[in-house]
Amino acid sequence: ILKNFAKIYFFCVCFSSPLRALSSVVALGANIICNKIPGLAPRQRAICQSRPDAIIVIGEGAQLGINECQYQFRYGRWNCSALGERTVFGQELRVGSREAAFTYAITAAGVAHAVTAACSQGNMSHCGCDREKQGYYNQEEGWKWGGCSADIKYGIEFSRRFVDAREIKKNARRLMNLHNNEAGRKVTEKPA
Repeated sequence: ILKNFAKIYFFCVCFSSPLRALSSVVALGANIICNKIPGLAPRQRAICQSRPDAIIVIGEGAQLGINECQYQFRYGRWNCSALGERTVFGQELRVGSREAAFTYAITAAGVAHAVTAACSQGNMSHCGCDREKQGYYNQEEGWKWGGCSADIKYGIEFSRRFVDAREIKKNARRLMNLHNNEAGRKVTEKPA
């Protein structure tokens, strides 16, 4: 799963600069971009084509997951260093191991976080601020909420639709991967 996200991230970074990322995606056309990303499941490709602005954010979320994995295990024997590399990557996720479980969880969390942040910053279409807190008035302290709260529910749901779309086989490994994806999203949902 991270291998495909790393490819998405690599592809997005190579074909766009931070200042013109969204315009590059739109200019090249969703079909061209999405058809050049290897390893997308059919549902992922459909999301890519309908939401090309999201692909850059998904790649950033995957990279965020890889970076956090490497930071958390920086002193360990397994330190996530092969994640995202084209030649070495893959072996650690083929076996249902603790490392694979963590990798799935942190990737799903990274995508959820990146989508949530992009929405609240106005960098993704069809989403925005959490409407539950808009207009909130604290009578005791005499203030009214006027900011843009992150809509973590949207980020989690988007991560669920995109990341879980890779799991198409009906077997025990699929259930394990879906469980680990959900575990990562649950951690993202909890307030700091």
